Amino acid sequence: MSVENKIIVLKFGSSVLRSEKDLQTAAHEVYRWWREGRQVVAVVSAFGNTTDELVSSAHKICDEPDPAALAALLSTGEAASSALLGIALNRVGIPACVLDAVQAGLRTEGSGLDTDLIAVDVSRLTLELQRSVVVLPGFVGRAENGDISLLGRGGSDLTALFLAHRLGASCLLVKDVDGLYTSDPASPVTRASRFTHVSYQTAARVGGSVVQLKAVKFAEAHRLRFSISSIGADHETIVGPFNDALAVAETKGEPLRVALLGCGNVGGGVYQRLAALPKLFRIVGVGVRNIERARQEGVPDSLITANLDELVQKQSDVVVELLGGLEPASSLIALALNLGRPVVTANKRLLASSVELRRSAQRNDVSIRYSAAVGGAMPALESIEQAKRVGPLRAISGVLNGTSNFVLDQLAAGVPIDRAVKVAQDLGYAEVDPQFDLDGTDAAQKLILLTQAAFGESLPLTAIHLQGIDQLDTTTFSDAQEKRRTVRLVAECRRVKNRLEASVAPVSLSADHPFASVAGVENRLLIESEVGDLCIVSGKGAGRWPTTEAVMADLLDLKRESQTRETIEAREECVA
Repeated sequence: MSVENKIIVLKFGSSVLRSEKDLQTAAHEVYRWWREGRQVVAVVSAFGNTTDELVSSAHKICDEPDPAALAALLSTGEAASSALLGIALNRVGIPACVLDAVQAGLRTEGSGLDTDLIAVDVSRLTLELQRSVVVLPGFVGRAENGDISLLGRGGSDLTALFLAHRLGASCLLVKDVDGLYTSDPASPVTRASRFTHVSYQTAARVGGSVVQLKAVKFAEAHRLRFSISSIGADHETIVGPFNDALAVAETKGEPLRVALLGCGNVGGGVYQRLAALPKLFRIVGVGVRNIERARQEGVPDSLITANLDELVQKQSDVVVELLGGLEPASSLIALALNLGRPVVTANKRLLASSVELRRSAQRNDVSIRYSAAVGGAMPALESIEQAKRVGPLRAISGVLNGTSNFVLDQLAAGVPIDRAVKVAQDLGYAEVDPQFDLDGTDAAQKLILLTQAAFGESLPLTAIHLQGIDQLDTTTFSDAQEKRRTVRLVAECRRVKNRLEASVAPVSLSADHPFASVAGVENRLLIESEVGDLCIVSGKGAGRWPTTEAVMADLLDLKRESQTRETIEAREECVA
């Protein structure tokens, strides 16, 4: 997809959001673009048949319901789905702001049930996009007199394109098919071919239930290009001022075969998400040390094994390591890499202490992906890579440990450290053994991985000046409070002439410092370029679902890459 600017409008229709069970799948797609540095507007339809059911309820009461009352009733479906998507995004660590038609300034003209959009509060949306994903209900607006108005059947496509036009954004209509086809791709009778590019006229003719005719006409009138695809797909159809073009020798791709090592807090979450996406992933086995825990997560006995080496050697497309610790994780990852299998892991302790695993991945021409190891849902590695494309970096710094945030706030309130840690453990913020959180080791391990990404150098832990929060006394906090400052554990690596200087230590920060407002499990990273440009990225850095989201993002990237590779190979065979 071409990028006009950093904003992308994603539209999730009822074919994708069939029920509340699909919310986390939609969150995967939002996270895909958000972690690439895009500002995301998510336009949401009501779940499944909700709108039809609401219409039916109205007609049971009255054969000809008042249009204004009917519009108010139907708008509740999209109000619910958009609010629930916002809640789902927040659960996985993505900051989200849900706006209704009034807050977004979506104004319409025309009759109450089939109107046209004429205005939106661009300033409000632009402001909100600076700090969060914006979620909007799709086919709802407000008339000039303030009444609720609707945009007609399928009007959320029109809303998405209208917003893209006014924001100067790209637009992706997320459907249950990966584009427009010459005929029904699900038909067993005819062979359908996918359009890679299609004219407005052809889109209007073949779009059917996939894209609303009114939306296509709006795009044509404004010469607006947009894409149609599905979640997890590498294929898309681009609609615009083009000649029609069909895909050549395209493969649909088989589900990615996944060997999952570990089924604890995060591993169980990953298993549930993989199992919910059978068209994209096939689990070949779940290697565990606690069989009963895997059963509690819903894993069938046919997939559970305690023989981890045997599972890694089983035919798969990717090995996911979520065991934690150094061994047997290190040996199992090494085995997978030597077998030519890519690895996805959240094991920061292992990666920070072992350069050899990354070298093994290079030797075997496979990838080892670890977005979840350095900030949970906070897209730290991706943000660093994006910043490096502009120019070399001068420094990175961050609040990288949520447990320390919570404990520091408790200490500032006068709570003894033992009590503060116990409360953090009860809330799930701290591990049973929180020593690495308190002495700064956890933040230092993350800093090692971020430094490797930012500067291409692997620092040993001994090269980091390390001071935790476990030795702080009450004077530190009384002094900070007198000066209206906040204490945070800050990890930093800075290039000074020809060497790197790295530290992890508690720092007293002014109230307006970007790190002063970080609380709970939130992490925040500040990236500074050589020319002084600053980039700030935030997100939940710990917890089951934020970490699961980062693991799934790596897996979905691998799935798309696999589909691309298979298509290229098929084309080469055709040419040969």
